[in-house]
Amino acid sequence: MAVPYTLGLHEIAPDTHAYLQPNGSWGLSNAGLIVSGGEALLVDTLFTVPQTRDLLTAITTTLPHVTVGTLVNSHSDGDHWWGNQLLPHATVIASAAAAADMGRDHLHELLAKPDDGIGVPLPRVVQDLRRAFDFTGIAPTLPNRTFSGKLEVAVGRRTVRLIEVGPAHTHGDVLVHVPDAGVLFAGDILFVGGHPVIHSGPVGRWIAACDLILGLDGVETIVPGHGPVVGKAEVRTFRTYLERVRDHAGRAHRAGTPVLRAAREMDLDGFEDWDDRERLLLNVGAVYRELNGDGTPGEEELLAGLDEFAPASRLEPRPGAEVAAEVTALAAGLPGVVRRLFPAEGSGPLEGFPVPNVLATIGHHPDLLTSLAPLLALLNQGAIAPRERELAILRTAHRTGSGYEWRHHVRLAGLAGLAGAEIARVQDGPDHPDWSEEDRTLLRAVDELHDGHVLTDATWQALADRRSAPQLLELLALVGIYGMVAGILNTCRVPLDDWLAGASEAGGTGGASGAGRVNGARGARGASGARVAHGARGVSGANGVSR
Repeated sequence: MAVPYTLGLHEIAPDTHAYLQPNGSWGLSNAGLIVSGGEALLVDTLFTVPQTRDLLTAITTTLPHVTVGTLVNSHSDGDHWWGNQLLPHATVIASAAAAADMGRDHLHELLAKPDDGIGVPLPRVVQDLRRAFDFTGIAPTLPNRTFSGKLEVAVGRRTVRLIEVGPAHTHGDVLVHVPDAGVLFAGDILFVGGHPVIHSGPVGRWIAACDLILGLDGVETIVPGHGPVVGKAEVRTFRTYLERVRDHAGRAHRAGTPVLRAAREMDLDGFEDWDDRERLLLNVGAVYRELNGDGTPGEEELLAGLDEFAPASRLEPRPGAEVAAEVTALAAGLPGVVRRLFPAEGSGPLEGFPVPNVLATIGHHPDLLTSLAPLLALLNQGAIAPRERELAILRTAHRTGSGYEWRHHVRLAGLAGLAGAEIARVQDGPDHPDWSEEDRTLLRAVDELHDGHVLTDATWQALADRRSAPQLLELLALVGIYGMVAGILNTCRVPLDDWLAGASEAGGTGGASGAGRVNGARGARGASGARVAHGARGVSGANGVSR
């Protein structure tokens, strides 16, 4: 069964559901629901109370007759259990090892503190966490039932098998197997489309956990901890990745290569499009720690190194107020709609949000920005219908790998009338069967312009049958200009605006800080090359954050 990678609850087998949070990066984890009659077992809560409340609302809206009486936490990272408090009457199950780690977890307290209450410098990934998520109100609710090895749990007339496979990603990882549905909820034993984090290891046990999954008879549908619903082929790919990390780090360790250099030098052939590349530092460091046998390099040390590993912006955006003032002075004769992009107080065009980083970056060349602004304004208020315009821009963002462009226009596409499912399938291209013929032609036109910079006669004619000459010319310019802007975004590594960095969206796509390639399954990462919530364990004595 093909499952769209969109935010919300999806039935993936009879009475078996996955709750997905694109783009699956830092802090955006998946959950599962297994139903029998009026009873249900929930696999994992989410990173924050608001996220978990949205999850439970989706369940009650879709399945109003169901009561969640059992909750299984797949492991101890916060994005898989910090919402437990919203199920106060449930039996909460975890492995004994995971429960022990959960009992030592106080990181949510650090993340919820005001800026003036921290007292220590924080790695950028943790700063991003604090900006993107609301950690207030978390009251840690620990498991009230634990096990080691294997456990069978009854859900109405169904049987769910819990299989402990940690230590691997963490000390107490658990797989949730639903034999009668052919479904496996893998927790963070599986990541799809992005680099994982090896918190505990050993990596050999994680590889063995992949082998166990591959050997489970009848399993056809696998829900990863992060990423879209997949099958066993993706488990094989992920296993190969872990082997590559193990082998590369082992060779580098034997050669005495410093861990940061070893992470930068790893061959990523076949994995170059995966998100969250900076996690290689954590993973290579984990193998070094295993080989050293003395706890070094520690995860807190490696987290601090992420700031050095992650690619920084090549041109930091200028202060929005400065750019606005300069452009306003230069643009006295420009149309009012353009001037409103740059009011003197530095407020941007998007409902009071600040001047976007794309404009603040191009603002290093005020004359260029002043010349470009009228064309952008024309294209966004021209002859093409808003829905068609945003569909073409989203496909351009996808084909150019511009996570920044994608994330901004996911928001604008929704305002223009594109449904979440439509946005999600933009990455599938014109051949998806659910497109109308008119949408299919538009997407095909974008692809032809991207691939060969010319439309075929058939595509031109199909467009011309329904559009005026100005609309045709405007479409050609639209794809070209947004392709050019994507080149600026990708090359300058423009960071995603803070006000968008933590927002989840339908059908995520994108790359690192607007600079990475699009893999068609995951979304744009957050500001300065790091999204929030995985891998930030061990900060200031706290452990257990997430992924």
